[in-house]
Amino acid sequence: MKKLFNLVLFLATVCIVQACNNDKVSDPPPAAPVEKDDSANQDTVDQNENTDAAFNFTNFDLDVDYPDNKNYDVDYDNEQEGMEAEIEDTLNQNNLSGDEAFEELKPKFEKLTFDQNTKNEDVLSEVKEVFEINDDYTRIKVEVEFTDGTEKEYSEQK
Repeated sequence: MKKLFNLVLFLATVCIVQACNNDKVSDPPPAAPVEKDDSANQDTVDQNENTDAAFNFTNFDLDVDYPDNKNYDVDYDNEQEGMEAEIEDTLNQNNLSGDEAFEELKPKFEKLTFDQNTKNEDVLSEVKEVFEINDDYTRIKVEVEFTDGTEKEYSEQK
């Protein structure tokens, strides 16, 4: 009887974890650039294929730490397997995932104009403005993978 109880408890836990981790976007916009498959032949990629893309990145991760263990985190990935979006905002008690998160992120992403050649301080300034980051943060970190595969990290600690 104890084994049956443990099995049921285990299966219930797995189901709950799977249900809570539903950050897939069901209907991503066709203009959103998708991360390239590393196994593809990069010599045949048209360098201008993303000129009409909605954003100039395929992955975006924003982590903002505030005093008292409060934080604002954005995770966005658009890979071959699908698009995922998640917002964890303990400052305002607002946690979104999947379609809800993407609908909140999309207009912000469309306002971002930086690219892999933009100065670090300019990227951070633009992100803080677009995401309306409160000035009382203790640390901000942005990780971006651009459509050409370039990965960049920008951070600032107070």
